[in-house]
Amino acid sequence: MVNMKNTVRAVLMAAVAASAFGGAVHAQLDQAIANARTGTEDGARTQVRVDQLDDQRTDIELEYRTVLQQIESQALFVEQQRVFIRSQENELTSLEQQIARVDGIERDLAPMMREMVQGLENFINLDLPFQMEGEGGRLARIERLYTLIDNANVSPAERYRVILNAYEIESAYGRSLRTYDEEILEGGVPVVVTVLQIGRVAVIRQYPNGNLTMRHAGSTGWEDLSGGYASNVSKAIRIADEVTTPSVFLAPLPGPTDAR
Repeated sequence: MVNMKNTVRAVLMAAVAASAFGGAVHAQLDQAIANARTGTEDGARTQVRVDQLDDQRTDIELEYRTVLQQIESQALFVEQQRVFIRSQENELTSLEQQIARVDGIERDLAPMMREMVQGLENFINLDLPFQMEGEGGRLARIERLYTLIDNANVSPAERYRVILNAYEIESAYGRSLRTYDEEILEGGVPVVVTVLQIGRVAVIRQYPNGNLTMRHAGSTGWEDLSGGYASNVSKAIRIADEVTTPSVFLAPLPGPTDAR
């Protein structure tokens, strides 16, 4: 009976020990599983963080490259601006030099323009005496030029332009066939004559009574012309007045002279 009790006690103790051991094992297993789960979750969170960091690195790299491109663009723009500024500085220097030259030109231009007008006046006085008098005459034009060059309200450029225009007008006279009416004194009596200007070669006066006088280049006075030239002179006058079409006419010009 005593052995039976000891056996039962041993079995009960073994069962309790087995139960205690099994609980410990289960507790360790649960802890291991929990630790594994925690490690997995930590690994997942770490991977997510790694992915985030990688994405951030990619974004930062792209931003860095973008900033580098912007810096290069800005550097190129700054260099272009420097070139532009240097060009503007060179142009400013050139303009300052031109202004200095203009000031010198203006100082020299005034006496030069007066000499030009004086030279034109001397030329007209030595030229054939055609269209000399009257408001639109050549001498009146010279007087207007003298008034112009002394007018401080007129720019030097405008004065120079008007003087050159007067020279062009005088030059055109040498290539023209012109006619106009002029009042002259004949024996103290005013007479209106028709003047035919043949360039700078000759000037012919046709009187109301049909008489003709001529003054040619190199002569010092008016010479009478024979009536045989009347038809050619009348023809030339009609051509100059554009009454008839241009055609050949005989002009009473002097022949060559002996230079000795």
